[in-house]
Amino acid sequence: MSIFPVCLLVCLLLVQVVAPETTEVSEQRFREFVRQHIIEAMDPNDCTTVMANRTITKKVRTKDRTEINETKGSKKINTFIITNENEVKAICQGQNKPKKIQSAKKFKIVVCNLTNEGHYKGREDYQIIVVECANNLPVHFHKQIKPLG
Repeated sequence: MSIFPVCLLVCLLLVQVVAPETTEVSEQRFREFVRQHIIEAMDPNDCTTVMANRTITKKVRTKDRTEINETKGSKKINTFIITNENEVKAICQGQNKPKKIQSAKKFKIVVCNLTNEGHYKGREDYQIIVVECANNLPVHFHKQIKPLG
């Protein structure tokens, strides 16, 4: 057997692993991000209801992040950004390659913390957010940062 076919196969596999995600995959991840993290209005006392209505549970993700498998159990903490989709999308404008981006402005957020199975206590704040962008879309919430001053 020639070494050329083996090298070609290895090269094709490497290209598949390092290739940027498709726009379709980014759009799917964005829809999931919206479901888990963006809401236009929310009271901190509504955490338990919103978490249940949006079926936000612990997740297991594949390495390429294309499949999301739900597992049983409540998610320990979840942050909701109180705004519309376009405000969060604006953070990612011009970000075609996967990259973490910090917002230039503070967002109103509600952080829901699990107190016991299925019940959450919320707190409201105004913080800078950090999201992962891919193909100009926010696809993963990384953290919130308390602004200085």
